[in-house]
Amino acid sequence: MLKNDLFTAFKTTVVFLVLCGLVFPLILVGIAQIADKPAAEGSILTQNGTVVGSSLVGQSFADPMHFQSRPSGVSNWGPNNPTLITNVSQQVAYQKQLNPSISLVPIDLVTQSGSGVDPNIASGSALLQVPRISNLTGISQDVLTRLVNQYTENPVAGVFGAPRVNVLQLNLALDNLLSPSALKSAEANATAFNAAALNATVMNTTAG
Repeated sequence: MLKNDLFTAFKTTVVFLVLCGLVFPLILVGIAQIADKPAAEGSILTQNGTVVGSSLVGQSFADPMHFQSRPSGVSNWGPNNPTLITNVSQQVAYQKQLNPSISLVPIDLVTQSGSGVDPNIASGSALLQVPRISNLTGISQDVLTRLVNQYTENPVAGVFGAPRVNVLQLNLALDNLLSPSALKSAEANATAFNAAALNATVMNTTAG
């Protein structure tokens, strides 16, 4: 009797292992491939045939010729943690060096998201960066503003969330506006500008 019970339990385990561990996941994968293949494969983005990232995962853009994203990474620091306060203060000082025309730095440019990999920023945060990017790339502010508006996603169902832009998609579109020679020139300008901004940030932070 015990042997029969053990054999029955073993068969049941194998059947459910196959159904739940193999058949059911394969069915879900098949449905996902039919319903939305790009999303099922990770929403991969390419440029000139090269994979550059996913529209679902945020990337860090350190060069000021591109639209800046949220700081990456996560921490469990509370709002009164001195390290968090210092980091955010440094981010605010750096953003003011990059964008001298703004007085209030948007929170999504200086704080991490809950996941640490939010690919979006508010459309207003992108528009604030237009003057800097225009100066470094030579692209007019009107063209850059239209580009941001083109890639702005509205709140879900018109209610949930705020207007936002995917930073990686926006920067890929920005690169497509530049010729190879213009892109190289913009990169050189951005490198020098970023070095100056970092140096000024360090000096101001130390003095403060």
